[in-house]
Amino acid sequence: MNEYDFSRLNDKEFEVFCTDLLSAREGVRFERFKPGRDGGVDGRYFKSEGDEWILQCKHWVSTPLEKLVKSIEDSERLKVQKLSPSRYILAVSHPLSRKDKSILMEKLSPFVCSPDDILGREDLNDILASHPDVEKRHYKLWIASSNVLSYIFNKPIYDRSQFELDEIMEASRLYVPTVNHDEAIEKLESMNVVIITGPAGIGKTTLAGQLILQYAAEGFALSVISDDIKEAEGVYDQDSKQIFYFDDFLGRNYLEALSGHEGAKIVSFIKRIAKNPKKRFVLTSRTTILNQGKILNDVFHNSNMSRNEFEITLESLEKIDKARILYNHIWHSELDGEYVEQLYSQRRYRTIIDHKNFNPRLIRFITDAQRLENVPPESYWSHATGLLDDPSQIWDHPFQSQLDDCGRALVLLVAMSGRLITESELSEAFARYLASPGAASLTGKKDFLLNLRHLSGSMLTRFVVGDSQPFVRLFNPSLGDFVFNRYANNTPALRQCFGSLKTQSSLKTLKDMVDNQIITGGVAADVVGHVFLSVTDINFLGFDAEFVAQLCILRSELGIKFSSSDQNLSKAIDFIAGEKCGGLFLGSARVLLWGLRNGGVSKTAVEMFLLGAFANDPGHDELLVISKIVKSFDVVGHQSLYDAYDEVVKEHLIASVEDEFPESEVFSDCSSQSAARRKFIELMDEKAFELGANDSSSVADSVAGYVDVDRFYDKYFYEAEREQDYESYRDQRTNWSELSLRAIDPIDDLFSRD
Repeated sequence: MNEYDFSRLNDKEFEVFCTDLLSAREGVRFERFKPGRDGGVDGRYFKSEGDEWILQCKHWVSTPLEKLVKSIEDSERLKVQKLSPSRYILAVSHPLSRKDKSILMEKLSPFVCSPDDILGREDLNDILASHPDVEKRHYKLWIASSNVLSYIFNKPIYDRSQFELDEIMEASRLYVPTVNHDEAIEKLESMNVVIITGPAGIGKTTLAGQLILQYAAEGFALSVISDDIKEAEGVYDQDSKQIFYFDDFLGRNYLEALSGHEGAKIVSFIKRIAKNPKKRFVLTSRTTILNQGKILNDVFHNSNMSRNEFEITLESLEKIDKARILYNHIWHSELDGEYVEQLYSQRRYRTIIDHKNFNPRLIRFITDAQRLENVPPESYWSHATGLLDDPSQIWDHPFQSQLDDCGRALVLLVAMSGRLITESELSEAFARYLASPGAASLTGKKDFLLNLRHLSGSMLTRFVVGDSQPFVRLFNPSLGDFVFNRYANNTPALRQCFGSLKTQSSLKTLKDMVDNQIITGGVAADVVGHVFLSVTDINFLGFDAEFVAQLCILRSELGIKFSSSDQNLSKAIDFIAGEKCGGLFLGSARVLLWGLRNGGVSKTAVEMFLLGAFANDPGHDELLVISKIVKSFDVVGHQSLYDAYDEVVKEHLIASVEDEFPESEVFSDCSSQSAARRKFIELMDEKAFELGANDSSSVADSVAGYVDVDRFYDKYFYEAEREQDYESYRDQRTNWSELSLRAIDPIDDLFSRD
């Protein structure tokens, strides 16, 4: 049996829950009433004239029981006497002893008929155990139950996924299920895949997290994708229940323009999930970014991905939904009463709910007590409306007024590093930043750990995944947008920042800022030129080959083309050729290919690089470049190199077919298994030739020898799974909907106080 303390519920949710639970226990329907209007009535069952049952709920989570008893004696008893019901039931979230019940019965005599009508925390849990349907209806209870948590965290899921679940569980306290929740579930159930889109701050990630939590509670193992769809492919298990999560899959803070092949891999994985009833896939993306992705990459448009999209808009949130979001944040906040009163005075809460810029992220900031240290109660209302009128102030004031130069530098480094950065990389980058010539006049303490501790929880998030080293990321994606725009015209600061970072993700950030027209190509060229000269001057000490290669390529794309007379480029190529091939090597391969064609690198060094590349599981894009490098060598004398490359192509094609068999290309217009096998071999021959295999027909025959085409043929024609039709949404609101059906205003009802 689950044991709840009901702290995840606010007081109004607790009333709804108790009304629902007592209705189930008594086999009758308790009506709900606005607190205050009927004086001491949260629920009523009216049998006949003079025979009325009254239910009163008290959810005073932070109040000592003695104070609650005193309130009942001084205030509640008078209300009960005035109502004079035939039966009075009191439900409280406090644990109650036998003595506590006796005291309460005495205070409420003679209207409480038996101890069974004084319900404490233990009683509510006992009744709930007999009515699991009530538990299921109250999402915020069962989703955080001890049994659910035990099931989730005992499963063999990855450390990153466990970390994500921790954060989702924490966010569920503030979550308000709206019509969007049920609609997204309907979409996910019918399609197995949902892409949640919407503007920044509308609650995409929050909704995605709660969907994931619901499926995790039903036995689906979670796998969180961080950067590449390959991560999902690596843990995909055909027969187990799995849910995959890819948050902001086109870029958390800015558009990451995917290459055609990378986009195709995502679409391919989506199709694969859609065919397996044991799988679910949740993705999020800002609407504007997804639309740009469709423009830049035809594979997103042509694959009919729009049927998987579920867009959250401000218009999709009804006023009562916004009211619940605001009320829930206030209830669970640590705001002092003086601040809360500012929101209640003259029904100001309605101004917030009706504001054109209302979104859950803004509400979270407005009600965050930790962000109000310098805002006195009498200024709180103007502070809140100021944030609503100009949301950029969320970060402008704390960034400009509450941080010194060193603190701002640390945030800048994290933002420009990309999605996240290891603590050790950040520490080194911060040290380089402070050592640069432009840092002499910086204010503030220059101790890295001191700054990190100060910024954690407000500007930055530090976390550890399993046994790995700590990572640091921005506290909120919107902070990245703010930082990008703030420094867009500050070329010296950008030089200093990118000159201090040495991560490939920082180069991607710089390129994305150009693609999104945040900075001009001229500014980016200036910054890249500065970084290139700085790493060349120290002979690339401390830098890996792929970073240097990507830097060379970005420098070329921004106007400084590769040239044989460029001595610094020659030094970079020599460095890349002399390093061992790492797990990421596409940039290195492209640079070495140019060097081979222009006599700038020795073939012996490149041959060693190729052997390392063959062992690093090259993907489609890497193979296209590697094949050109291989063909720079004469077959005579290098036959073993060609044979090794053909073996790599064979393994790549086998893996790609196992991931997703090309059914439509192989089985269309096939009347027999033998015809399907011939067509499969022809297709593999074409793909091997495209990837530059020396003997494509031999590679195709080898792939066909590993793949059971007949099994796929039988499955395609005789065991195809039925596609489920997506049914239109049927409105199944929770008991909250009863509030909106009454004659009284549901928003004022929600915010009313005893």
